[in-house]
This record gives sequence, C-alpha cells and structure tokens, in this order.
Amino acid sequence: MRVGIDYRSALVNAEGIGRTSRELVRALVGHGFGGNLGLFGYTAKGSKFNRKELGLADSNAELCRLRLPSRWVPNLLKWTGKGVDDLVGGCDVYHHTQPNALPVRDAIEVVTVFDCIWSHDAEGPEGPGYLGVEDARRMKSAITDLVQRARIVLVPCEFVGAEVVVNLGVSPARVRVTPLGCDHVLEHLPPGGFGPPAKPYILTVARVDARKNHFRMLRAFEALVREGLPHDWVIAGAIGHGHELFSKALANSPAAHRVHWRRKVNEEDLVRLYSQASLLLWASLNEGFGLPPLEAMACGTPVLTSLVTAMPEICGPAAFLVEPTDEERIFEGARRLLTEPDLHAEYTALGLKRSREFSWKNCAKDTLLAYQAAMDMGDEEPSMQRLFV
Repeated sequence: MRVGIDYRSALVNAEGIGRTSRELVRALVGHGFGGNLGLFGYTAKGSKFNRKELGLADSNAELCRLRLPSRWVPNLLKWTGKGVDDLVGGCDVYHHTQPNALPVRDAIEVVTVFDCIWSHDAEGPEGPGYLGVEDARRMKSAITDLVQRARIVLVPCEFVGAEVVVNLGVSPARVRVTPLGCDHVLEHLPPGGFGPPAKPYILTVARVDARKNHFRMLRAFEALVREGLPHDWVIAGAIGHGHELFSKALANSPAAHRVHWRRKVNEEDLVRLYSQASLLLWASLNEGFGLPPLEAMACGTPVLTSLVTAMPEICGPAAFLVEPTDEERIFEGARRLLTEPDLHAEYTALGLKRSREFSWKNCAKDTLLAYQAAMDMGDEEPSMQRLFV
C-alpha cells in the first residue's frame, strides 16, 4: 500500500495541523513505512523546517515540492487533467490532512476532520464567531466536499466523530478515531528538568482568538492578583480572529503589568515554559482535541481546562475541569491548584500518567489501520441523512 499525504501544513505551520502532519509522518517513518509515502508540499513560501527537523533525513519518503501559491494548485491540476495522487508518483490511498479539497484521480481518499468550529461563524452578543464568516464558509464547503469523497473520515476523538456524524451526515461506519500524541515535547526535556523560574507564573498556550476564551481568563487572573497571589500570567500565542475584546481589556487591566504576551515561541522555549509554570490555564470554549493540556501534563505541570467539547474526553480525570463561561469557577479552580500543595501534586501525578497514553507511535498505528480499512471497504457504504439543517 502506497500512501500520499497532504504535507503542506507540516512545512509552514508550527502548531495545530502542521504539528500533527509532521509528527504523524515522523511516526510512520518510525514504523518503517517511509518507503511507501509520497508527501505533497505545495507553497510559495520556503519550509520552516529542514528534512532533519521533519524527521525525513534518513528516510526514503518522497517529498514533492511545488513552489507555487497553494490557491493555484487546484486550477493547475484541472488544467493538466492530473490528480494530486499523480503528483506524488501514484498512490493507493491519498490522505487529505487539511480542509483543502484538491482533486484526486485514482486513489482512495481519506480525510482528517479536526473539529467543526466552522459551524460557529455567527456574530452575537458574546462576541465574534470562532472564524471569520468567509473563512468558515470556505472551510465548511471544502470539508463537506472531502467527506463526501472520502471512504474513511479520521477524527482525533469521539466528540469530533459525533459532530461529523451530526453536522455532515457521515455514516459512523466511515469514522475512525485516531488520537494525537504529545510525546514530541519529551525530546526537549533535559534529564534533570529545568530549575525554578525567577518568578512563579501561570501559562496559557493558545492563539489569542474568541474561541480560546482569554477575556474570561483575564478576569479570573485579575481576581487572583486581588487575592494576593504572586504569579504572573504568560500567554504564548499569536493574534487570532476576534482578539479585540481581550486586547482592549488587557490594555485597561489593573493587572496588565503582570501579563506577558509572547506571540512567537520556539519549541525549546515552549517546553521550558511548560515545565516551569505553576499551572496551565486553558479554559477554551471549543476544542476538537487540544494538545497544550497534554503537552503540559507531559512536562509535569497541572492543568485547569474546560468541561465542554473534547476536553473531558482527552484529559479525563487528570485535569481540573471548569465551566469556561463562569469566571468565578475559573478563578476558584486556579486558586485552589495554586494554593493547595496536595491538590497541585495530585493533578501533576495524574497528568504525567495521562500524557503517557497519547503517543504519535499509536496515532500512526491507528492511522495505518484506517488506511487499510479504506482499502478494504467497498464504495457503497450507508450514508446518514442529516439530522439538522
């Protein structure tokens, strides 16, 4: 079985889908599958990572690079009468890893759907939707097209699987859960760990957008400051859609001098931030998986996160779960984890144990099984009618 993979995000995106694509391919190579991989990287930008950083240095995986704007590729393929599977030298299965519906000519198609945040695109009293309206429409259109073409739909957790069934009418028989890994952080952990920070801090690792809920976390942090806790708050994440509410609130916050917003952080520094933090504060409103809580757990840092969407499934009993729209609950949970040593130690130990359950090796194994299932599955699979319009 030869597999083609959309590898664009792995070359240019340090987080999210880019991380997943890189680590999945690295693990597939580790399974000895590199010779069966055709990777398609199409971007006018240069790669942010060399072959060694991608895990391809000693691999015979083939990387097809097109130095063209990604928006040109569909028209180029249409004009030439080729499919993306032709560009990777032919393959039995082609894996779409992002919502970009490239044409495929002969290969069986598989698609990963990471979340359904595009279904929350409306503006309302609580602020902007999770994406810009046009971005949400484009994403929904591409994902709808891809899941209709794909034999197998991969999802990172059962929560997203249910969303795919309800929102896109995909038969459960076509859905496979392939949980992501978090063990990539371990390569940057020194044997003796890091020393204590100069000043204690709370950490949030997330793009600053409406979905990540920084505004309410800021209000909870201000309450912690009023309570007399000595911690600063470090935010590691770029600006995202709907950041304005938080940005304005931060500019006017009495605790602004205790908030440090780092918009670019490399992988080594991020692991240090995780390891030295007193707490990962991550009260997101909607997640399809959420790697930062598991990454923090793997670094020995306790986690406070949301009791909604995918987070209870991913974190299980290893995180302190709160209602993300309740600032008082966020404050009280953080206060307890920061001031009760036994509770802090309990969630640290639970987190370390939980993080070991999520490895890229297992993700790659599950993904290979899904590829084989797509090969074995007939074209005529039952489809579900949409439950909601």
